[in-house]
Amino acid sequence: MIYYTKEHFLESPDFPFHIAPYKFRSNAIAPHKHEFIECVFVAEGEGEHIYQGETYPIARGDFFVIEPQAEHGYRVTGSVPMVVYNILFLPELLETELRQLSQVTPFIRFFYLEPMIRVSSEFQYHLKLTVNEGLETTFVLDRIVGEYRKKELGYRLCVKAMLMELFISLSRWYEKRVSEPLSAVRDEKSVMAWVCEFTKLHYAQPIMMEQIYQMCGMSAAAFTAKFKQYAGKTFMEYRNEVRIGMACELLRNSGDKIIHIAQEVGFNDLSHFNKAFKQLTGKTPGQFRSTALTSRNS
Repeated sequence: MIYYTKEHFLESPDFPFHIAPYKFRSNAIAPHKHEFIECVFVAEGEGEHIYQGETYPIARGDFFVIEPQAEHGYRVTGSVPMVVYNILFLPELLETELRQLSQVTPFIRFFYLEPMIRVSSEFQYHLKLTVNEGLETTFVLDRIVGEYRKKELGYRLCVKAMLMELFISLSRWYEKRVSEPLSAVRDEKSVMAWVCEFTKLHYAQPIMMEQIYQMCGMSAAAFTAKFKQYAGKTFMEYRNEVRIGMACELLRNSGDKIIHIAQEVGFNDLSHFNKAFKQLTGKTPGQFRSTALTSRNS
């Protein structure tokens, strides 16, 4: 299994980004994994996308997101070359912007939700753009490619701004097409399992519980009751446990300041973080770090 790290493709630690159009003829891209996000737009041709052991047809106008660590590959099936644009980046490239967009439910559905549920053949696998939407997308992508290749003054700001323009357009188009709640394509137990997995992957995002239960197609009361029945705790308790668990890892293995760790795991209020941390671990973050260092050095 081929595994691509950020060093293989991304420009630098302070600008973890890469974009390029690729033309595939009869060749295939072997299954592989990578540690960055990959956004794919099929500009020409048709083929197959092998994703997590399942095969899906892809063709001109398809846009989809591949999350980190997902095994996937490609094959060309048509008589003409398949042209795709690959956008590769780490979330920290757009940390502030993604936090803001995480308050927009259609973006959450497209960028975070769709990759997690595409293994269900009953749910739309990707966003199929119309001819006009495809042309608009190609225009924006070509501009990003041009900025990235020339690297003229301010190109990084231009790239980030155009990426946000693209993501907002995609979210609007996705909203028009997909309105089905998760409960329409999954049983309740699977929906709750998805919420738990989603939370583990995106614990630091400021996603409101209202967005979660709306995507699940449930009322607040129904979601609260069903989640507690499934997980044995409330959604907020579950998310705090995930966040504090990650904070423990960072306290053990990094020298970052506690306030920065709190922000990294999703707490913007340090006093709230300290209270939640002590409630779950019995120690303050500082005490936990001191104990961890003592154990490591003994």
